[in-house]
Amino acid sequence: MGILVEKTQDCPYINFSEEGILEIEGRSITEDPFTFWQPILEWVENYCTNPAPNTQLIVFLEYSNSSSNKYLSEIFRKLEEVNGKRTKVSVKWHYENGDDAVQQLGEDFESIFELPFEFIAEDVEKQQATKVKIRSKKTGAEAIISYKYWDAIVRNGHGDEYQVLQELS
Repeated sequence: MGILVEKTQDCPYINFSEEGILEIEGRSITEDPFTFWQPILEWVENYCTNPAPNTQLIVFLEYSNSSSNKYLSEIFRKLEEVNGKRTKVSVKWHYENGDDAVQQLGEDFESIFELPFEFIAEDVEKQQATKVKIRSKKTGAEAIISYKYWDAIVRNGHGDEYQVLQELS
């Protein structure tokens, strides 16, 4: 079973699936990094015992404090340990075009860990504008969510439980 956490002001969106797609997106400045990151790190440890043939870590941080970076390092370390043995790991490091600090953080991780990195500059304004209005087929409740969150719902096999009412930009 994967792990899915919706993004908040202080914590990133997390969508880790047993199919080998591990996504981290947003700001990580939680005041209690242990409570947030420890279950995620435990999931990665468990995943690494029987990983998918290919594992892709997709990171798109707005900001990450030093406490969060420690946990990110642990995730990279766990993936580095199984890379080439039980799975083929790749890292896609996204950053906002012109955000030198986040780009440099990725380059620092690349220099520490023996994992293949791909760096991708993104136009953030366009991505933030895409939303989806959905309705639960079970309860009739409606919600407007990010397209990225909708994509995670579909990938985790729950898309048929909702009706897409409208795509918003």
